Amino acid sequence: MTWRADVDGLSIRQLRVVEETPAWCHHERVTAPRLTLVHHGVFGWRSGRWRGMADPVTAYPGQVGQEQSISHSPGAVDGYTVIAVEGRTAARVRAVGGPLRTPARVDLARRILAARVRQGADAFEIADRVHTLLGQLLDAGGVAGPTEGSSASHRRLADAARRLLAARPGIGSLTELAGELGTSRSHLSRVFRRETGESLTRWRTRMRMQAAMDQLAGDGGDLGRLAAGLGFADHAHLTRTTRRELGTTPSRLRTLLGGQARSEHEYSS
Repeated sequence: MTWRADVDGLSIRQLRVVEETPAWCHHERVTAPRLTLVHHGVFGWRSGRWRGMADPVTAYPGQVGQEQSISHSPGAVDGYTVIAVEGRTAARVRAVGGPLRTPARVDLARRILAARVRQGADAFEIADRVHTLLGQLLDAGGVAGPTEGSSASHRRLADAARRLLAARPGIGSLTELAGELGTSRSHLSRVFRRETGESLTRWRTRMRMQAAMDQLAGDGGDLGRLAAGLGFADHAHLTRTTRRELGTTPSRLRTLLGGQARSEHEYSS
C-alpha cells in the first residue's frame, strides 16, 4: 500500500502491486460498497460473477459479500485506488451493474487527490475531492460488455491489444499494432470495438493521456520529446489533445501533478 486516508465515512487506499506469479491472488471479501480505479497496468479481475481484464480506463464496483481477486502478470507493476463509501453514494454504487468507463478528467481528479493527500491536505478537502470524483464517475454510466455470441478468441485478441496499448501507447500505426498481434487491421478494429465498446483510436488516446500524466508527474522533461515519445506529431498536437481530454495544458499538468502549486484555486479541477 502506498497510502491510505479515512475521512467523512470514506476509506481511500492507493496500492502498488508487483506479483511474482500469474495465479489468482489478493482474495478479498468486500465489506462495504466500493469502487476500484485502476491507474497502472492491465490484469485479470474477478468480482462476483464478473470476470475480465482490468485496465486504466475502467473502474470496478464491489458489492458487500462479493469475493474479489486479481491475477497479475509476473513482474508487472500494477496500481489501483480503492474507495469504500457509505450513505447515498453507497446506494448509487449498489445500483451499478458492471464496470464503469473512467473519463480522463476523473483520472486527473484522482491524481490530484493523491497529490493533495501526499501534501497533507485536510480531511475537509480530501472528502470534497473524493465525493466530486465519485459523482463524476457514477454519472459517466456503465461500460458495454462483449456482445452476445462473443468468442473466446475475440476476447483474447481484444485483451492482447489492451495490454499492448497500455505498454506502448506511442505505437506508430494500426498496421504496426495489427502486425504485432498477428491479425489484420480491419479484423482487429472490428473485434476491439465489439469487445470493449470503444474504438482503438479512442483507447489509444486514453493510454497516451495516462502515460503523459505519469511522466509529467515526475517532471516529464522536454515537452517536445514527451510528445514524440507518445506518438504525437509535435508539442502542439500534445497540447491540443490534453486540452480536449483534460481541460488543461501539459505545462499546467506538470504543476498540478508535480506538487508545485499550493493554493486551493490552483488545485481546482
